[in-house]
Amino acid sequence: MHTPPGTAQPNRLIHETSPYLLQHAANPVDWYPWGPEALQAAKTQNRPILLSIGYSACHWCHVMERESFENEAIASLMNQNFVCIKVDREERPDLDEIYMQATVTLNHGQGGWPMTVFLTPDQKPFFAGTYFPPDDRWGRPGFPSLLKKISDAWKTDSAGLTNQAHQLTERLKNELTAVSPVSVSASVLDEAVIQFREHFDERHGGFGSAPKFPPSAGLSLLLRCYRRTGESRTLQMVTRTLDAMAAGGIYDHIGGGFARYSTDDRWLVPHFEKMLYDNALLCTTYLEAYQVTKQTSYRQVTIDVLDYILREMTDLAGGFYSSTDADSEGVEGKFFVWTPAEVLEVLQNAEDTRRFCACYDISDQGNWEHRSIPNRLRPIEAVVKELNLTVDELDETISRVRPLLYRARQKRIPPGLDDKIITAWNGMMISTMAEAGRVLGIARYIDGAMKAADFLLSVHRTAEGALLRTSRQGRAHLDGVLEDYAYLAEGLIDLYEACGQERYLTAALQLGERIVHSFRDEDQGGFYTTAKTHETLIIRAREGADGATPSGNAVAVSALARLSFHYDRQDLREAAIGGIRAYGRQIARYPRAFAKSLAVVDLLAEGPVELAFVGTPHDPGLEALHLAVREVFLPHRVIAASDGMGKPASHPLLVGKELVEGKAALYICRNFSCQRPLTDPQEVMEALSPTSRRSNQTSQQTLLQGAALPGSASLEGTARYAARMVSQSRHSSHMEHGYGQFGSSGLTTSRLGFGTYRVDTREPEHRESLKKALREGVNLIDTSTNYMDGDSERLVGSVVCELVKAGELAREEVIVVSKIGYVQGDNLKQAEAREQAGRPYPDMVKYGEGIWHCMHPEFLNHQLTLSLDRLGLATLDVCLLHNPEYYLSEAAQHDGGDLTMVREIFFRRIEQAFAFLESQVAAGRIRYYGVSSNTVTAHASDAEATSLSRMCDAARAAAATQGKSRHHFAVLQCPMNLYETGALVTPNTGIDQRETVLEAAQREGIAVLVNRPLNAMPTKKSGVLRLANFSIDGDPVDFDQQCRAVSALEDEYRTAIAPALQHSGQGMAPADFFTWAIELTRVRHQIQGLEHWEQIEHQMIAPHVNQVMQALSRHLTGTAAEQWEAWRDRYLPQLFTLLRGLRREATERSRAKTASVSAILDPLLPESKRKESLSRKALWILTSTPGVTCVLNGMRSPTYTDDSLGIMGWEPLTDVLRVFKAIEQRESSLT
Repeated sequence: MHTPPGTAQPNRLIHETSPYLLQHAANPVDWYPWGPEALQAAKTQNRPILLSIGYSACHWCHVMERESFENEAIASLMNQNFVCIKVDREERPDLDEIYMQATVTLNHGQGGWPMTVFLTPDQKPFFAGTYFPPDDRWGRPGFPSLLKKISDAWKTDSAGLTNQAHQLTERLKNELTAVSPVSVSASVLDEAVIQFREHFDERHGGFGSAPKFPPSAGLSLLLRCYRRTGESRTLQMVTRTLDAMAAGGIYDHIGGGFARYSTDDRWLVPHFEKMLYDNALLCTTYLEAYQVTKQTSYRQVTIDVLDYILREMTDLAGGFYSSTDADSEGVEGKFFVWTPAEVLEVLQNAEDTRRFCACYDISDQGNWEHRSIPNRLRPIEAVVKELNLTVDELDETISRVRPLLYRARQKRIPPGLDDKIITAWNGMMISTMAEAGRVLGIARYIDGAMKAADFLLSVHRTAEGALLRTSRQGRAHLDGVLEDYAYLAEGLIDLYEACGQERYLTAALQLGERIVHSFRDEDQGGFYTTAKTHETLIIRAREGADGATPSGNAVAVSALARLSFHYDRQDLREAAIGGIRAYGRQIARYPRAFAKSLAVVDLLAEGPVELAFVGTPHDPGLEALHLAVREVFLPHRVIAASDGMGKPASHPLLVGKELVEGKAALYICRNFSCQRPLTDPQEVMEALSPTSRRSNQTSQQTLLQGAALPGSASLEGTARYAARMVSQSRHSSHMEHGYGQFGSSGLTTSRLGFGTYRVDTREPEHRESLKKALREGVNLIDTSTNYMDGDSERLVGSVVCELVKAGELAREEVIVVSKIGYVQGDNLKQAEAREQAGRPYPDMVKYGEGIWHCMHPEFLNHQLTLSLDRLGLATLDVCLLHNPEYYLSEAAQHDGGDLTMVREIFFRRIEQAFAFLESQVAAGRIRYYGVSSNTVTAHASDAEATSLSRMCDAARAAAATQGKSRHHFAVLQCPMNLYETGALVTPNTGIDQRETVLEAAQREGIAVLVNRPLNAMPTKKSGVLRLANFSIDGDPVDFDQQCRAVSALEDEYRTAIAPALQHSGQGMAPADFFTWAIELTRVRHQIQGLEHWEQIEHQMIAPHVNQVMQALSRHLTGTAAEQWEAWRDRYLPQLFTLLRGLRREATERSRAKTASVSAILDPLLPESKRKESLSRKALWILTSTPGVTCVLNGMRSPTYTDDSLGIMGWEPLTDVLRVFKAIEQRESSLT
């Protein structure tokens, strides 16, 4: 049934360059390479595509080929029903990225190679998996069974599969859509260290448990963090990991080089394939660690690995090969393992054999499958004690006999060599070779890097300057992707800095400019995987997080940042910053996954040291200066060299640099501003020493920001906006009623403002709602740093910028209000990280779990910076302290004590905060400031009550400390609605607390913004009453009958499915996963209304159901999975019906409450307004209230925005106090 390779007519893969594809050229499968011929064949024949993606060094790829692709019967099934396409993932990372995302999505987060994906003829995926056995086993369907099922499904329901594929593709597009960019602070480096520390294996090094992959980029980042802080624990994570890997079996102690990963925690048993990229990245890390620690073993590892690359992995033309397989003679690892007898046969000396085997753990019993993987995990002290030798004696033996073993091993049948030359991976190795040559002073490495670079620039670069991805035997093809341009550009920069030949830096600049022109996302920043001119695929993918190698985006920003410093190019620097900000949100949450990007953050935050060498080649003085620099770890550097003999230098750093009295000199500069030239190597070392750079770096709050929209709301601009809206309004001919004065500022504001409490960038409706509001009459937007964890600010900034750019709005026409003070979400993580680092924010109030608050100027400054950046504004119109009463609440909750003293401390903090805000007015970062307080309307005796008059006193005092006669405290925000009327009716401020908030605000000229206009809390215990009309959807549900149906299914689950589930001993037992019939019966009569029900549904029910469903779907296999899926498909519709019935009941309760409110209001309102919705009436009453400047309403849909805007043209209601008193009297009668 199996066709030996080479005996059948070869398929189309015989013409490819990839060794992986060539390995499949003799398969009986009618393979196509990816290309127009295959894609057209699928369309012409209306057949699904069977896409198989793997790579040469993939063990299970070879297994699946032997079991299935060489099987005539299986190949026949494939050929008859599918267009079969084979792809080498290393040649086509663009395809691999897209279809791996599909595989992971379809398989609950699982993926790998070989990747087996079934596509529609238009390339959209509908089913995916990884390895499939040739028959049903291990809970996996056999490949023939799968082929038949999919073929039958296509024949009977191709439309259904096509629709399924379309939906999946749209989902993938949405997942890959870039979110709004977020600035990144250098403080995230400290957070990354904490995250690394949480996962660090103290015993064996590395991070996490087996399998363990070499964390090259992470270790390099940690070395940079150690350089910043001098924290020994950070360095220890690096050295323990490097020592363990170099001692383990993952390192080839006979021939050099590292294997792909370790299958165990100890780094003993590797997966034996060797990848060029792993060895390039690891070599760089060992080299950097050598510079930091001066540990000679790291230098030796670097040399051994690079010599292995030059000896075994380098093409005669100069390029570097891709990889070697794990298998030889069909057995994994056979080439690399030994027995004592085999060692003795080579060495022919019993004592040498005894020493070598003791040193490298080679024994008769073996350490892996009855043979031994050479390793040095046993402490050297124990080895020499056993052998009764000194360390030097043992080292002499090892140095003498290891070459003999290497030569003997070369006579074995070697693993397969993948000799294709990949541009990106060669770029990595060029970087490593060049830097090793520079740091170690070894010319052969620089020569190897130059030869590889020259090969790529001549063979892999087209006449137009575009890069090709891969070549073999001189034939280059396939369009280069982002990582090819990025890694080669960075390699050429390193090569220039090592050899001084400017042609390499020029070529790097050309590649960098092409990255910006062809790969950049102009809207959100960052870079796509493919260029504008690349073949059109179903998705134009992009990736920010690092994987097996640092992401193309990360290396692109690194290359661009370095080029920007070499050439003083601000445009390249901005592109680099944009590439980091594009992933700012993910970086804040998972900094460890963005190690390379964070290394660039460190570079951009600190800036490079610029080193200009001037001296003639081979001058001993110049060599001595180079040697002095080589000794120092300088990850952020610009190196340029000139002969100093008058030849014009094109590098900006070299302009005007000359020899010093005929001597070679080094100019050390920053931002092209140079110290005096140095000719003494000792002075060079002192000037570059780590201690001279580490002064207080950890306290820096450097932020990588985007461009800011200039300007702020102005008297003329806001008045012009109002006039335009009045003249062209589509809502009313009396829109003049919809505008008023913004306190005493002179600004004109809409009486209805756009509140953004639950608004973010993820919902397209939110964006359209805000745009509609700004286009049709609303010119005040209220947001906060903690609304949706800052995402509300991002939406506001994005929309304002879009409308300003489109000419629909001027920055001067809109009033943007934001608030600072809360410490939640990402802010809380940063605050906790600062505490762990010993740098807490002062005066932090820890009110409760996940809710901290701070109004200390240090925190406020950081928050204002982040707020302006998220908003994309140079100036914030109004900055409010957000609920500063948390200090009072915390004191009342925990401390109690003297209320007078507590309030004195509170208002001193307010004054301190106001002084900071006055300084920001002077700096032009804000125009006005104020306070948003939920307790400013409370009775003066309330322990948590704040006071408007005392705030005004604090503002006057703060202005005085800043040398100002007039303060800029201009805005108060507070809750107000038909039930919560304290601002209007409760005297609690001013002299003897005789004034209401609205009276005091009018007297002081302070604008009052009202929040929660439609979410009333009649009493502290009554819950939220939504002042709106409620529609009842769907038919009534018989709760008792439906509950019995759900209960029966839950009993069936507990009887038939739960017993098969293992309980970890922690958390809920599997039998209790589904008890909703009991639980919902319990809470049914406690539900107060629709708002209350939605809280229960969204916070209690949905998260639990989703978590359990996903967990069981992920972990159950075989028959158990089928039984679970059948039950789930019957259970969910019944549960959803029960939930729908409860929602209807909750809606009916809310309707009854709001109907009673309308019954009170309507007799007090004009006849023409009585049929309006309750929400409109409630908003209108508030906008009519004297002293209320603007009512903030959360308008999250265009329809609701349209509905709300209608009230702006209504003539104000007179005698609103009568309305509020009527509601108050009704409430009093009920209590």
